[in-house]
Amino acid sequence: PMAEGELYSLACKFLRETDSAVLIYDYATQEELWIPLSQVHSMHKDGKGDGSITMTTWIAKQKHLI
Repeated sequence: PMAEGELYSLACKFLRETDSAVLIYDYATQEELWIPLSQVHSMHKDGKGDGSITMTTWIAKQKHLI
């Protein structure tokens, strides 16, 4: 279980998903990023792939999102 404050959310477009990771397009940085599913807390997307992802702050820092 992850404690409050250890999560980071961002609006994104979902491009691809494998058994172990999800490829997102981050609107803010205009970058495509692979996020390991082990670091993903939740994903919400519409039929077009637009939505938001909530991940651990650790992976968000690793990917230079924060």
